[in-house]
Amino acid sequence: MIELLAMGAIAAGASSIAAVGFWAWNRLSPQKGSTRDFQASGGFSMQRYEPMTRLLAAEDLQFLRKHACGKIAAQWDRSRRRVFRQYLRDLAIDFHRLHAHARALVAESPEQYSDLVGVLMRQQMTFLRAMAAVEVRLALHAAGMGTVDVRGLIGVIDAMRLELERSLAVSAA
Repeated sequence: MIELLAMGAIAAGASSIAAVGFWAWNRLSPQKGSTRDFQASGGFSMQRYEPMTRLLAAEDLQFLRKHACGKIAAQWDRSRRRVFRQYLRDLAIDFHRLHAHARALVAESPEQYSDLVGVLMRQQMTFLRAMAAVEVRLALHAAGMGTVDVRGLIGVIDAMRLELERSLAVSAA
């Protein structure tokens, strides 16, 4: 009987881990139906994501709770998290497009730049870790705990954009 319980607990734990992994994969992968072309949009722009840094500010919610009913404040809080998640999706799309462009440049570059493949892999892993951390903080924020700071995530993408621009300038020269 104890073995059966242990097997059930292991199966439940494994399925929970698989479910969280599947959820994270769906959250962090770029939207396939997006029609926004990276080249046509002029590339990545830091200003586009500036509202994310203040979208979940605690002061706004405190003011609304003080001057309006709790139901309106709760609805507004859910709405701003939904908008924040859309920004996160767009940010992931921009990152994946920048990363794909950088991979294409590395593939076309001479052998002496082959070490850039490792740099690209590290950047991708750093981005995925930062994105997962923001998602966890966002879930905690929804539960009323903590704050969400996306400056590190935006910084990862901006660093890759700057490196890509530098590489383009070097290859053009």
